[in-house]
Formats: sequence, C-alpha cells, structure tokens
Amino acid sequence: MKIHTFIFHILQKMQNDLEGEATVSIHDVTKNNGVVLTGLTFSKKDVNISPTIYLEDFYKEYQEGKSMEGILEEIKEIYYGSRMENSINMDFFTDYEKAKKNIVYKLINYEKNKELLKEIPHKKFLDLAIVFYYLVDMKEFANATILIHNKHLECWGKDADTIYHEAVKNTPGLLKVSFCGMMEVLQELTQEDILYAREMYELQEKENEDERKYVLEIHVRRDETGMYVLTNSTRMYGAATILYKDVLEKCSKALAANLFILPSSVHEVILLPDEGQVTKEKLKEMVREVNETQIEPQEILSDSVYYFSLETGSVIRL
Repeated sequence: MKIHTFIFHILQKMQNDLEGEATVSIHDVTKNNGVVLTGLTFSKKDVNISPTIYLEDFYKEYQEGKSMEGILEEIKEIYYGSRMENSINMDFFTDYEKAKKNIVYKLINYEKNKELLKEIPHKKFLDLAIVFYYLVDMKEFANATILIHNKHLECWGKDADTIYHEAVKNTPGLLKVSFCGMMEVLQELTQEDILYAREMYELQEKENEDERKYVLEIHVRRDETGMYVLTNSTRMYGAATILYKDVLEKCSKALAANLFILPSSVHEVILLPDEGQVTKEKLKEMVREVNETQIEPQEILSDSVYYFSLETGSVIRL
C-alpha cells in the first residue's frame, strides 16, 4: 500500500469512528530542515487545543508488518490520552511578563531553514541559527514547546534582541548541562527501558535566583572511546549547550586539550579532544556519513565540524 493510500484510509476510518466527537483532518506540517510531515489533527468545537499525530512512523510500522487494526487502535489511544475537554487559558504565553521566564534558545541549520527563518526571530552563529522557543510548564503537556515567531514579538511589543538576552539568562538554568563519555551512553542504551545515560560526570551547579546565573564545575574521567557527549538535562535541543558561557572552556580544561565539536544532531554534540591523531577531513567525512545514514532528516544540525581553542576561547567552523 502506498503512503497516500495509507493516509487516506487512516483519515476515513478516524472520521467515521469519531463522528460527532471531533473533526478529523489531514494537513502538512513543515518541521526543522524543511522536512514536511503529514499530521492527523483532531479538532473540537470551543476547544482551542487540537492534538496532531504524525503518520510517517505509523506507515513504517505498517510496512514492517503491523496490522492496520493495530495502528488504528494505537492512534486512538494517543488521541484519547491527549485530547482536551476545555479550552486552555493561554495567558501564560500571550502575557510577556509571564512568558519571559520560560523563553530559551536552540540551534538549527541556517541554510536548510531559510524559509522558516523569514518567519521567526533568530541570530546567525557560524552556519547555524540561534532560534527561540517557549518551554510549556504544564503537566498536561510534558516536553511541549512553542516556537517563537515574529508575530509573537509583535503581540508582545518586543524585539529579537530582547528575547535573545532573556534566553541567554534562562537557558542554562532551565536546561542544565549534561556531559558524559560516549561509552557510558552506549552502555546505558543497551539496557531495557533506559533511553539515555543518566550517570553523568560530577556536575556541581549553584543557582542565584535573582540573577539567574550558574556556576559549573566539571570533574571528568577519561572515556575509552575518546569521545564525550555534551547535551542538556532533557536531551532535547541540547546542541545549544555549546553556547553556554564557560562550558566549552571548562570541558577543554578538564580534558587538557582543544576540542573538535561534532554536531551529532540538534539534540547533542560530540566533543573530541584534539590530540593530533585525526584530520578535520576525516571528521567531516564521518559527520556526513552519520547524517546520511543514522539521523532523521529533521534532527540533522550540520555537516560541518567545529573547533574550540582554549587560547582564543571561541568556536570556529573548520
């Protein structure tokens, strides 16, 4: 069955099963890097939150042998688990004074997102773009985020510089640094029900609530692979930790070397101490190969390799 036939069948079945309860529709959603996904949206009268379920992964399951009935049941379970009975008061986001404390930043590829960048505030960083989003602090919406658009700035009466400075203050405190060896990650990934390595190197952080500053100390033990994963505590959009003040400097000092920075995905980077044993050409080839074969298109950060020099204290693109 072709994907468009699969999507039509899902839509038709859901419309029939939920008739009178919700309006079910299909629409394309442009995600990071211009990747377009097919969203199945469930709308209810007088409710301002409409769950959207993306169908591409379900189609993969169907191709791998899962029954249509099983897929339909799974979609229904997700819908019933996420549907809202009443509208949500959006003051937490529309009121800037309430929203500003949860504004943070992430990194995306500049070239691959040129169309999106026309609609959202951003700052260029090498071949990347720093963009801003709101962390939804509600139990009903675990890990939910709202990408900040130019229209939101207009409603708030704020400019890009204002929310940039707010995000610089907020992000290190809300999305704390997580730094561990590659081997620890691989070992944890082999254990059932554990998605990410939790046993990090010792990170000591102290927060000053008034100034929203933090102090980070990194005590590192050597990893046998020679590679280290830098991300944040949620493992979402953790590549942006390279922007945190002093983080790369402290990692570099702890490892007693300048650092190659490999953009593993938008969610993390790999730090490789420069010990003169590998060329930048080899690393670029490795990054390109991994992006082409292992990373979902919407999660690719860049094919570039970056370099942090302790002497200059800055990041360059090689």
